[in-house]
Amino acid sequence: MILPNQRRKVLATLASPSIVATLTNLKVPPSVAAEEPSEEQVGKPKEFVNVGTQAPTPNDETSPFITLENGVKIKDFRVGVDESIVNKGSRVDIQCSGRLLNLNGVVFYNTKNNNPDGFGAIPLVIEIGKGQAVPGLEAGLVGMKKGGIRRIIVPQDLAYNKFPGLEPKPMTANDQRALDSVVKNSRRDGAILFDVQLERVK
Repeated sequence: MILPNQRRKVLATLASPSIVATLTNLKVPPSVAAEEPSEEQVGKPKEFVNVGTQAPTPNDETSPFITLENGVKIKDFRVGVDESIVNKGSRVDIQCSGRLLNLNGVVFYNTKNNNPDGFGAIPLVIEIGKGQAVPGLEAGLVGMKKGGIRRIIVPQDLAYNKFPGLEPKPMTANDQRALDSVVKNSRRDGAILFDVQLERVK
């Protein structure tokens, strides 16, 4: 039990200039501070606002996102140099990762995991316009050149919500469950982010 004279000593200590200065300089931890969009997120597509660190947002402002007529957003990080350009009917080999924007950017697909013999990741091979891949990804690939790297944001109506059986397909049961937790939940936006590197086009 604290006696009255002891209480006065404690209060006097807390009110000392050194203690006040210490308390004034305390910083609120990020987990306690109110979450606000960072400067990097300002001006970015709305799909990135709630994406965590697992899905880094683009920082190259020299080449902003381009929105296609169907709502797909594309951004080139490296433009290929080959003369061949992806068009309808092209057969393409791509290295690709897919992230769930509404699930903190969790990766549900990555060709780097498709390396059964240990000699390198096997690319995803699709023919544009044949209905092999989700329409939004196909639309985002059009115009790419060999060696190009592009980020593609696909709205849910052009992704797995309406085309659940198309490529790129999750390679593990856990990845499939992650995808299902978004596309089978009507309260979640099924927008997908793909990062693509074009290895070959025929």
